[in-house]
Amino acid sequence: MVPVITRIIIFLFSLLIIVLLLAGAAKADDNLRFRLLNSKEMIKQELPLDGSNQVIITESQEYPRRTYLFEPIVIFDDHDEVMICGFELSTVDFTGTKIIISLYSALFPNEVEIQNLVRLEGVQLSRFDNDIPYDEMDKLELYPYGMDIIKNNKLLVAIERNEGSKFAIVREITQNFSEDKARVLKEFYRGEFDLHVEFVRGYPVHIPVPNNRHYLSRKIEMIDHCLLELKNNERKANLPKGQIYEDAFHRTG
Repeated sequence: MVPVITRIIIFLFSLLIIVLLLAGAAKADDNLRFRLLNSKEMIKQELPLDGSNQVIITESQEYPRRTYLFEPIVIFDDHDEVMICGFELSTVDFTGTKIIISLYSALFPNEVEIQNLVRLEGVQLSRFDNDIPYDEMDKLELYPYGMDIIKNNKLLVAIERNEGSKFAIVREITQNFSEDKARVLKEFYRGEFDLHVEFVRGYPVHIPVPNNRHYLSRKIEMIDHCLLELKNNERKANLPKGQIYEDAFHRTG
């Protein structure tokens, strides 16, 4: 009887080992296919996002219930070339006050240099209810004066309202988001920082942003490729037209 039980245990253990090996091989094969794609193909494969299961909810005695959603920003132009790369954080508290912060690099049409931009927007949602679709809620634009992001006791990003701003603030900053392996963008996407937003001048609202537990290395890799494509598009935008045609000729043989 004992030998039979031993054989059964060995057989079940062997099955477990085989299943684990097959799962590892499938994952490795998927990663290999992913890495064999060129930059643009990889970006488009990773781009479709469903943020419904990536919302982070926090609540504490000092701060009201609030939700957070981190999302990559990738936009192509009419010629299917990368135009904008970055990350966005949107946060909503229990009163329906929504704050949207976007950090991105952009090469707009007819421009020859990449711009590094920060956008701050505040919206008050009425009839705020999770059962009501966002598009059906009434929205009142708020008037923020500025914001800063503090991480590890250091200033990561800061912007202030200028005279030309309307409700949302969009400012070009001197920081280059591509430098240091896109450190600023990645630290922003990782979360776990203090956000200070001024809706009343001199009285900033303190929002402790939690760690982004949906932080994915593949989304980071997608933004790396996106910035690489953006830099390449900037190079092409600065080439003389004759050089562009010559490059196209060599690529097509």
